[in-house]
Amino acid sequence: MDKTIWYLMESSVMLACLYALYVLVLRKETFFMLNRFYLIGIVLFSLIFPFLSFDFNPAPVAKIPIQEISKARTSYYDAFADWTYVQTSTAPIAPSPSLFSEINWIEVALWMLIAVYLIGVVVCLSRTVLTMQWIYGLIRRHSQALFDNIKIVKLKNPMAPFSFLNYVFVHEEMIGTTEFDHILAHERTHVQQLHSLDLIFVQLLAAFFWFNPVIWRLIKSLKTTHEYIADNNILNEGYSLVQYQTLLLRQLISNNSYGLVHNFNLSFIKKRITMMKNKKSGGFGKVKVAGALAFTIVFSLVMIQCNSTTDEAEVDNTGLASSFELPKVQDVGYTKYLGKNYNIIPFNITNSQVYQKSTPTAIKDIESALQKANIQSDDIVLLEINKNQTMGFVREVQDELRRLNQRKILYVSESESGKLIETAILLPPLPGDDRPGVPQLPKIDEEYIAKTGIDILKINLGEDAGKTNQDLVNAMVRKHIEMGSTNYCVSAKFEDDDTYDSYLRNLIYIMEGFDVIYQERASEMFGVNFFELDKNNPTELAQYQAIRKGIPRAISIAEK
Repeated sequence: MDKTIWYLMESSVMLACLYALYVLVLRKETFFMLNRFYLIGIVLFSLIFPFLSFDFNPAPVAKIPIQEISKARTSYYDAFADWTYVQTSTAPIAPSPSLFSEINWIEVALWMLIAVYLIGVVVCLSRTVLTMQWIYGLIRRHSQALFDNIKIVKLKNPMAPFSFLNYVFVHEEMIGTTEFDHILAHERTHVQQLHSLDLIFVQLLAAFFWFNPVIWRLIKSLKTTHEYIADNNILNEGYSLVQYQTLLLRQLISNNSYGLVHNFNLSFIKKRITMMKNKKSGGFGKVKVAGALAFTIVFSLVMIQCNSTTDEAEVDNTGLASSFELPKVQDVGYTKYLGKNYNIIPFNITNSQVYQKSTPTAIKDIESALQKANIQSDDIVLLEINKNQTMGFVREVQDELRRLNQRKILYVSESESGKLIETAILLPPLPGDDRPGVPQLPKIDEEYIAKTGIDILKINLGEDAGKTNQDLVNAMVRKHIEMGSTNYCVSAKFEDDDTYDSYLRNLIYIMEGFDVIYQERASEMFGVNFFELDKNNPTELAQYQAIRKGIPRAISIAEK
């Protein structure tokens, strides 16, 4: 979503810059064909510009501006991605009884904005379709004649002459008059030069960029340029300037102007008459045009180079190039973390390197990153980890977070159906951590097992046992439910050379062993969906606690 928004914004800004150059330099020049193709060209370039990336060696004087622009673009990408991710990371369900939900008004506002945009697109496209239906309705309802290989539609009611594709629409009483010859000569230019295709193309694009006022100004400029071209051809064919201008004034019988057609009597007739009187652009005009085109080319190359530099920054600084992949996990009952609006700080891990906001961060610098973001021990650390990352480095990162008492973790993965999955886990405190507020957990070893008689199910997270692990956990928990016992624990172990992909997939299967039971109890006890319970609602919170009562999710990640 964020990429689409930035694409629309970047295209709009580029179009505004290039159109401003047209207004300042080219608009008053008489190089009409050049202006026509310039206007269409900048629309096309604005559409493809965000995708272009071409690296060349700029002059040293240009390197600094290019780097600064690239840094600015990278920073707003990061800021927006961080904002959208944090705001959208508080939806469906959490596997912890201490996590609560509330309406995320920023996310609601974002979706409302998208809805308004889509409504605008539909309205604009509908207007274009309705206009075309109206035109073809005129063609079906009126008789036609062929003049110089141009189809003339004879309108019964008085209406300003106009053309569309290879049709010219004229009031039938006008056919055969001297004025008709002028009109036909004018509209023939529109037909032969395919001006209607220009307008159809730009109108369709305008539907997707309707929020940008520049696109609507550009359409008016393009239609004006089309008229200048037709007027110029009329005069070059030897028609009298005075007679032609008089015809334009007499034809002001209608103010109708439709987006896809070329009216013979548009409201900018004064501009057209003025342009007819202007002298042809001379040497100075050619210099201005050459300078404008040169500036356009240089400006475009610089911005493309900024794209390339930004792409390099994204690869070099984040390590999240095409090689970065989230683990693919099974579909589960929950998809995203649900809780209060905790502060959330994201870290990326790939190739045994930690990144925070696209900046490489040493493990020892994680503490300063947390302090800079004002993250408290009750807040959440979100980890996006490359599926191929080995767990030895992940263990080092998590041990540092445990040392900092930053133990609430969200793992990010992708489901087999393509949904984003956020799995919440509470890291255990480091052994021997006697700081106030840090719970003291027993060391589960052979001595502890013998003393307490606890039922231990040992699972190796590096082995792809898949649903077998889920069934083993499920069977053990059901056995203890029948016994009325909670004296059990799943001890999950991983090796340093295991991949994060294997670790997370097996961990989620273990959690599913509990979740299946919780879901069954939710249906039996209250007829509700366990994963949809709103723990901000006192009634549903009580149901949640009743469902889990006597069935703790006892999972222990074994020490190395």
